[in-house]
Amino acid sequence: MINLELNQSLIDKFNKNGFLILDQFIDLNYIDKLKSKFEPLFSGKFETGVEPDEWNWKFGIDPEDVTRQICNGWKSDNLIRKFVCHEIVGKCCAQLMNWNGAKLVQDNLLWKPPGGKTLGYHQDAAYDDWIIPQTMMTCWMPLDNTSKSTGTLEYVKGSHQWELQPPKGEFHSPKDYKEQLNIFAEKNNKKVEIVYVEVPAGGVSFHHGYMWHGSGINNTNNHRRAIVSHCVPSDAKFHPTNEGGSANIYKKYKTENSNLLDEKYFPLLWKK
Repeated sequence: MINLELNQSLIDKFNKNGFLILDQFIDLNYIDKLKSKFEPLFSGKFETGVEPDEWNWKFGIDPEDVTRQICNGWKSDNLIRKFVCHEIVGKCCAQLMNWNGAKLVQDNLLWKPPGGKTLGYHQDAAYDDWIIPQTMMTCWMPLDNTSKSTGTLEYVKGSHQWELQPPKGEFHSPKDYKEQLNIFAEKNNKKVEIVYVEVPAGGVSFHHGYMWHGSGINNTNNHRRAIVSHCVPSDAKFHPTNEGGSANIYKKYKTENSNLLDEKYFPLLWKK
């Protein structure tokens, strides 16, 4: 299903740039099966009978030209779960971040249709101040060929070494999707060098939780779909007091008298 063995050269490349882009990751025999899951899920047909935690686009209700997103589709579909919760995803995330293990804190199903609008530049870990340590690692797995013209993922090279800024501005379909990036870079005298994730379907891109990234408009007639695993260290805990970021959604899974991330809701993917 998924195959990758990291070596020190790849780890060094990640540490330098803040991301790692590879052309091969998912067995191509599964690509069409995974893509076939998108329309039923966004139509509200959940194989397991469990709704995802976030579901921000619905057929016949929301505009056709926005990027569609579901969070924690692993709860709703068994095949999606096998991929976003795959042991190799967790192992790679842990090795690249030098963690002892990795848990899934959230997945994404992302669907950018022809003409699909932008996603604003942001840092993933900025939304997780309800977790200790406030860090993250993302594994982005495209199910369609990606290019600059399809509105693919964009990174600011080396920005994982910048400080973390609390979320600001519009996330979905902002008029200027680089606005917050440019404000931060100018204020902190940072150089912006953008890299586009251009890989075939079945490839992968890993990025650090501090990495500034976003995506432009899909200017093609092709759909651009991806599944995403957001991981945190296996020993991460709920922050005892912070209620920011996505806490209003995910702190409902906190058990009484414990700050542990329950594996029932935050699956352990890999541990040394």
